[in-house]
Amino acid sequence: MNENDLVHDLTLMLMYLTSWKEKHAGGQGLRTWKSYDWDVIDHLQDAGLITTSNRAKSAWLTPDGEQEAKMLVDVYGTLISSFQSQAAAALGKRLSRSNEPAFRFRIDLDLEERECWRELVVPQDFSFEDLHDVIQASFLWQDYHLFDFHLTSKKQRLMVTSLDDGTNPEGIYDADEVVDAAQTPLTDVFPRTKTATYTYDYGDYWVHKLRLVETIDCYEGQMPICTDGAGDAPPEDVGGPGGYEDFLKILADPTDPDHAGVRSWGEDQGFEHFSPERVNQRIHAWYFTAVDDPQDVAPFSFVPVEPASPGEKGNGTGSNPNLRLVP
Repeated sequence: MNENDLVHDLTLMLMYLTSWKEKHAGGQGLRTWKSYDWDVIDHLQDAGLITTSNRAKSAWLTPDGEQEAKMLVDVYGTLISSFQSQAAAALGKRLSRSNEPAFRFRIDLDLEERECWRELVVPQDFSFEDLHDVIQASFLWQDYHLFDFHLTSKKQRLMVTSLDDGTNPEGIYDADEVVDAAQTPLTDVFPRTKTATYTYDYGDYWVHKLRLVETIDCYEGQMPICTDGAGDAPPEDVGGPGGYEDFLKILADPTDPDHAGVRSWGEDQGFEHFSPERVNQRIHAWYFTAVDDPQDVAPFSFVPVEPASPGEKGNGTGSNPNLRLVP
């Protein structure tokens, strides 16, 4: 449908919807104001759908016009109802949730001896793709790369990944069954299964150990949410755990010839010190408002300080920073 046809149909529907019944010489009909585009009014009159005169401020819908307008309104109403139902279903998944059954997960990113973990509470009816989204926002990932969950369920090795590109990875990966993350609810495996491995970016190869901490009958707070954690997450594409260590070493040494470039790159990647508040800002920005890039959250600038030693453990409050943040 071109734009002119659309204006034609919409104008006819508006004239019909704002009309009123009134008697005229031929009996009774629908009368409406004609304060619309004159070319459209002329077109409707030429098509025999309305009758009017140049001096009249109103028009009459002809029987054909009334019948076509009713048909258009019915079709439009059906389409809008269908769209609203689909939009409401999609939006419902993106609304903050509370007072519902929930799972509490602890997710540890394997950085060898450096600590980096998040505790997340999500609704039980989330899919694995929903959980993937929240994990991405909880660390510093930007969803640029492939991912998968590996776990054991009903004595079967299960791989959960995105199959929306039409590929079928069965036979390529070490799993008895491969399922679509978007179509697989968490309750298909949890709480029967207690642990899983979430891998992101097969190049840098970030391995996250996922453990079900608690099954909650009714979580009164808002979800999804990060309730605890420790350790700064690596920036996207830093080069795996080894590259992250090199990144922190250079960042902490202003005399290093690569310091300025690495610092600038880290800022561009959104690298920042962990805090639950900042993580939840990212979850909200990405999950609830569906921003294209979770780094669109208002950035912090940072001043490098001596990084925590690899063996030093945090206490869940971010007291061992790799960075000192300046809002």
